[in-house]
Amino acid sequence: MVVKAILLGLALALAQPASAQIRAADGLAALDAGDAGAARAIWAALAARGDVLAQHNLAVLKLTGQGGAQDMDGALIWFEAAALQGHLPAQQVLAGLALERGDHDVAQRWYLAAAEAGDGVAQLALAQLLERGGQDPEGALHWYGAAAEQGLAAAQFALAAALAEQGDHAGAAGWFEAAAGQGDPRAMHNLAVALAQGLGLEQDETAARALYLQAAQAGYAPAMRNLALMQARGRGGAQSFRFALVWALAATDLGEPGADDLVAALREVMSAAAIAEAGALAEDCLRGVAECG
Repeated sequence: MVVKAILLGLALALAQPASAQIRAADGLAALDAGDAGAARAIWAALAARGDVLAQHNLAVLKLTGQGGAQDMDGALIWFEAAALQGHLPAQQVLAGLALERGDHDVAQRWYLAAAEAGDGVAQLALAQLLERGGQDPEGALHWYGAAAEQGLAAAQFALAAALAEQGDHAGAAGWFEAAAGQGDPRAMHNLAVALAQGLGLEQDETAARALYLQAAQAGYAPAMRNLALMQARGRGGAQSFRFALVWALAATDLGEPGADDLVAALREVMSAAAIAEAGALAEDCLRGVAECG
């Protein structure tokens, strides 16, 4: 099951009145003592009276089969009861469960509720749903932007990619840079492409080559191939067939299109000794132990 439903304790219930937190703690105490059945009974009584924490926690127990039989239908009832009270974790779980069973309309409903409440993860998930099949490109762009502003690297990358498709290369470069700064190798690669080609940024092949190296050492195959091309051509730094072969071979191993042609072309112009040297460098280059940019 993709969804990870969690039991909510006091640390996640700060918006609840003190009395509600105490009641929730009774169930948690029973659960900690190994009596999931007692926890289920405590939360069942509280859930029926509208206690949102109890509704969520009872749903988790029913979903996971703790303290009694697994009961998916019952879990959905109580998650929805909590979600309708604006309970963010329950909304997220309902959306995830709906997505698992392929019910995109229900998933969208609950991701929208959570997204409108300001949850970045839900904003990203909603944007991905809206982007699917070109359903609502503008809506997707809006929610990618909201999640990107909250610092989610995946949203920053997706927003940048969407802006690049629209021809806004300057806007795209800014978000690729934000995601790259968080270690996203795809963003490093795309930012390198922008720098190498002068798309939305001043052309800087040296910086592009350095970014390709970072993404390559993070295991991103397209960056390995582009780095190899720059090294083979002496773009953005010194020409090096040995380093180029290292990265072209690594890209080939990962199935990157065109990398095998580059390997063949390099082997045609390299001596047997240079090819052997490249093979000896491979592990250190991939691990970042040697400077192979």
